[in-house]
Amino acid sequence: MCRAVLFCIFLFMLPAILHSQEITDIEKLLQDNDVEASESYYEDIVATLLNLSTNPININSAPFDSLKMLFFLSDAQIDNLLEFREKHGAFMHPNEILLVTGIGTRDLENIKPFIRIGDYTPGTTRLPRLHHEILARVKTTRPQQAGYKQYSRDAFIYEKDYLTKKRNRFQGPPVSTLLKYKATAGNRWHGGITLENDAGENYFTKNQKPGFDFLSAHLCYTPGNTIQKICVGDYKIQWGQGLIAWGGFSTGKSSASLSNEKSGNGIMPYFSTDENRFLRGGAISLQPFRDMTTEIFISYKKTDGNPLATDTLTPEALRTATLYQTGYHRNALESEKKHTLKEFTTGLSTRLNHRYFRAGIQILYYNFTPALAIGKSTYQQYNDRGRHRTLISIDYKTGARHCFLFGEIARGDNGSWATINGLRYTGFRPAALSVIYRRYDKDFRSHYNSGFAEYSNTSNEEGIYAGLECTPFRDLKLNAYYDHFRFFAPRYQATLPGSGNEVSGEVTYSRPRWECSLRFKHEGKPEDYKAEKIISVTCVKQEYRLQFSYIPSECLKLQSRATYVRYAKQEKKESGFLVYQDIAYTSRKENVKAQFRLAYFDTDSYNARVYAYEHNVLYGYSFPAYQERGVRSYLNLNWKPVRRITLYLKAGVIYYPDKTIISSSLTQVDDNKLFDFTFQVRVRI
Repeated sequence: MCRAVLFCIFLFMLPAILHSQEITDIEKLLQDNDVEASESYYEDIVATLLNLSTNPININSAPFDSLKMLFFLSDAQIDNLLEFREKHGAFMHPNEILLVTGIGTRDLENIKPFIRIGDYTPGTTRLPRLHHEILARVKTTRPQQAGYKQYSRDAFIYEKDYLTKKRNRFQGPPVSTLLKYKATAGNRWHGGITLENDAGENYFTKNQKPGFDFLSAHLCYTPGNTIQKICVGDYKIQWGQGLIAWGGFSTGKSSASLSNEKSGNGIMPYFSTDENRFLRGGAISLQPFRDMTTEIFISYKKTDGNPLATDTLTPEALRTATLYQTGYHRNALESEKKHTLKEFTTGLSTRLNHRYFRAGIQILYYNFTPALAIGKSTYQQYNDRGRHRTLISIDYKTGARHCFLFGEIARGDNGSWATINGLRYTGFRPAALSVIYRRYDKDFRSHYNSGFAEYSNTSNEEGIYAGLECTPFRDLKLNAYYDHFRFFAPRYQATLPGSGNEVSGEVTYSRPRWECSLRFKHEGKPEDYKAEKIISVTCVKQEYRLQFSYIPSECLKLQSRATYVRYAKQEKKESGFLVYQDIAYTSRKENVKAQFRLAYFDTDSYNARVYAYEHNVLYGYSFPAYQERGVRSYLNLNWKPVRRITLYLKAGVIYYPDKTIISSSLTQVDDNKLFDFTFQVRVRI
């Protein structure tokens, strides 16, 4: 039924096809530059760059925070660009950006589709053009998983066993569906609706009035002047360095060693399909004075949770639950967890934007009903209860000549503190340095934060990070960092406090038609080791990666990669490797694009797993962990029969010669091969 509805929508849109500007190949740029993010936030990057492709940044007037949205330039490169612009004046041609220290030919090619050369123009009275986008996607895997099997009562001796199987069975078809609609009018209006069902989730159930398991909608208006932005519906907040509130894509430790300073955009519409990590309600951004911005928001929504068994006489205020954040509602057990928690959130931010510095103060309050349970494990004793939590923070940015400072300090209502402070220096031409110190108390918690840290909860950690970016020659680039960290209290897989370190280095040599890079990464962390008693030992993981890319013609690109991983924990020593060959083809008219991969992997266990990014349909995300021994191959196609419509198809297979079953429990497949298929249609008007 759903596929028929999507097909009808597609036919309805065909007569309305008009002329449209071509967009750059966002996916290709991200993959070529190793820009990786979680599945929930990958669409944020793609959506941002798609918007910039139609509304490019004015390179002659954009401040640091705007240029940060380009993703492909490090903080040091942005600093050099701003310094060059201030010293020599406006750029007259994009190629003049090559005169900026640290920016090479590849960097310029990466940002060219998203920038323009022009004077500063505060606005125009011309009515903006309205753009629409409709996207429909279906995805499935074969053979079917165990959760889709139908059972007969006659196959069970006891009634309760039959009812248990029936209760665990997936209620919907083995196909995931996604339907998106977006409308934009210049930079002033932005609206969108997202409807999504995971494979196994049913349609039009009693808990799904719109028919789909997940519904998200938003409308944003940016009038300018005193009222800067108004958002209603679903949105996210990015404040400071992310210590109390940060939604969406967040930079972390990567080969881009000098890109760890956050530049928040305040209130932003929500695009993704994560069913829990967003705000729902209203938000407004005001500019009462020229150098001051104030943001206020209020949010109320229901979110998923696992209610804990309690006495029926217990007051609701004393009941507890744990978060359930998978977003799956495929069977009766999972459906019972849907929207069992009430989540109320509000906050205020005021920022002063002076020419020589920027400072802000943020206040955040949230409350979960019922309260969150802290858990029974030792490492969970400081978990967030989510009851009447209030946090406040102050952030700053300033700089002079080649030296730049940034940071944020936050305090929770339980007396806990968190702080991060960074220094970036670009005076050692052609090198740039960055040093970041962070300290997060063990009981510091914010449900919405995403600060720079070893772990994602921005808590129970102290560390110092040093990064180096060097371009001794235009075609040679070196990135390296060292991070030393320690933990104040137990954490997952580590009962005792301890310390660890991480070091990484990458050398890249680029020529017009080919590029070669070598990366090394070493990480050591404290973990529990069970002998006669539990002791703390250092778990070490090392990764070596060699990659070579070659462009024999304008239509063809070849990329080869070999990755080797070593894992060691006491007497346990394991290893694994992955090799693959990619072939990418683009027709001369750029209306047909294809990527093919053949990969072979062999690892001793999950500990020695190897990650490798895969090409996918637009907005799609695939970053699997390869383990054991097998072969992975896929073909990814997109075709534009006309300029307004793009068709996407991805078909892949993974083969394990030494296995007879794949996965376990409800996702078990009784075969040693697993096929995946994705089909997507995108219509722009």
